[in-house]
Amino acid sequence: MRYRIDPEVVWTPSQDEVRLYSARTGEFQTLNSTAAQIWLGISENGSAEDTAAELAVRYGADSPAQRALITRDIEEFVTRLVAQGLLEEESGAARA
Repeated sequence: MRYRIDPEVVWTPSQDEVRLYSARTGEFQTLNSTAAQIWLGISENGSAEDTAAELAVRYGADSPAQRALITRDIEEFVTRLVAQGLLEEESGAARA
């Protein structure tokens, strides 16, 4: 599954956090360091799976169980971001 940031969301990295504002809801959020890394990964590659793989390598997740846990946690977080209207699922073919 591929994702994109909702066009009504304005965001900026700030130190080790990401600050978000949704013009649609009028709400501000600050993502902590871990959540910010996921957000930045999704913003760069649009893929929860690719972001999970990158973070698994970055943090030395060697076993399949560790990689599966990272993937599951990221997918759950992304699902919450979609539910909050901060991310949208992309339709159509995957990007190259």
